[in-house]
Amino acid sequence: MKKIVIALGAIALLASCQKSNLYTAGLYENGVVTFQADNSGEIPAFLEESGPVSFTFNSSVKADEDLTVNFEPVRDQAVLDAFNKAQGSKYQLLPEANINLSSNSTVIKAGNAVSEPVTAQVDIEGFENGVIYCLPLKIKGTSGLLVPIPGQEYAYLVIRGYVYASVAHLTGGYFSMPTTVNDPRLHMDYCTMEIRFKADSWESANPYISTLIGTEESFLLRIGDVSIQGSNEQKMSTLNLAGGNGIGATKASENTMELDKWYHVAAVVDGAGQNAIVYVNGEVDFSVPINSKGLDLGKIYNSVFSIGMSVGGRLLHGYVSEARVWNRLLSKTELVNGQCAIADPVTEAAENGLMGYWKLDAQHQAKDLTGNGFDGIKYGSVTYTEANVRCPE
Repeated sequence: MKKIVIALGAIALLASCQKSNLYTAGLYENGVVTFQADNSGEIPAFLEESGPVSFTFNSSVKADEDLTVNFEPVRDQAVLDAFNKAQGSKYQLLPEANINLSSNSTVIKAGNAVSEPVTAQVDIEGFENGVIYCLPLKIKGTSGLLVPIPGQEYAYLVIRGYVYASVAHLTGGYFSMPTTVNDPRLHMDYCTMEIRFKADSWESANPYISTLIGTEESFLLRIGDVSIQGSNEQKMSTLNLAGGNGIGATKASENTMELDKWYHVAAVVDGAGQNAIVYVNGEVDFSVPINSKGLDLGKIYNSVFSIGMSVGGRLLHGYVSEARVWNRLLSKTELVNGQCAIADPVTEAAENGLMGYWKLDAQHQAKDLTGNGFDGIKYGSVTYTEANVRCPE
C-alpha cells in the first residue's frame, strides 16, 4: 500500500512549498491528499434556501486500495477567531442545530484520486442578513499509513446566504448628506468608500458623467467623463476616480461598464502610502498615486457629499444600495464579504471605523445607520423596489 499524506488544502502555495520540503527530506514520497478548498482554506457555499452542501478530498496519486479519511467538525470559537484574524474576515460559528453531516468520514476508492463526497444538510432558517457562517473542519484520523501534515489539519466550511432587499431607483433624483459639511471626522488619513449600483442608462450629454458617490473635486467615484480617450460610448461608460483638488489624482479604468448589471465598486485611499486602489466586484480594477496625505469628504467644492449627483447634476440613472464610508483601509476579503449587507452597523462604527452607512431601501431610505448623524436627504425622483433584489446577483 502506498503511503499517502492527508492535508487540508488551506493555502495552496504554502502546501506546495511544504510538499517540496517534505519530499526533499524523504519523509512523504508517495503523494499528498488535500481537502478540496480554495487558496485560503475555505470550502465556500452560497445557499438560496436550506439544502445540501458537499465537499471532497483530492489525492495527487491514485489509491492502490480503499483509503478512509476521518474528520470532525470543530466548534471551538478560538479556532475560528484565529482564522478570522488571519483572513480579515468576521465569520460567525455555524450553530450546531443548522447543520447535519452525513458522515464524519469518506473513502478514496482504489484506482481513484478523488474521494466520495461528504454531504452536509444546512438549514438557513434564522440566518441573519449580512452574517456569514463558518464551521471549521479538522482531520481526526486516517486508515493505514495515512497521516496529516501538522499545521494543515483544518479547512473551513463557509456558508453564505443570498440577501434580498429593497433598493432605491433613481430616475432623475439623488441623495445629499448636508451634515457632512466641515465635519472634522471626515478629514481622514485613510478611507474606503463603497457603493452597489445598476445603471439603466449613461449620461449622453457632455461631459458624459454619471455620478456614483463622493464629494466633487475631493474624492468621487463616477462613470464617464469627456476627457476619457476613445469613442463616445467609452466616454459615457468608463469608471473613474476623481479628486484633483482633494486627493490630488484622477484616473479612469481601462474597462467599460455594462448597463443593467449590478456592480460593487470600492475606492480605498491610503494617505500614508499615498495610493488609491479601485475595486470592482472585489477585484482590483486600477490604482493611482495620490498627492495628498489624506482627504476631506466634508469640504465643499461644487456640491456636498452625495450619492448619484455632483456639481448640481451629473445624475446617475439606475438603482443604488449599500453605500458606505470607512475611516480605514478595507481588505479585498472585507469588501467581498460585506458587499450585500452589514449586520450591526452601530458596532462597526464604534469598533471598526464605519463612518457612514446608507442602506437605501424602502425602510431606511438615506438614514445613516451608524448613528454618526450623516443622514441623507432625497431630491428629485426616487422610488424603492420591493424587497426582491438579490445580492450577490
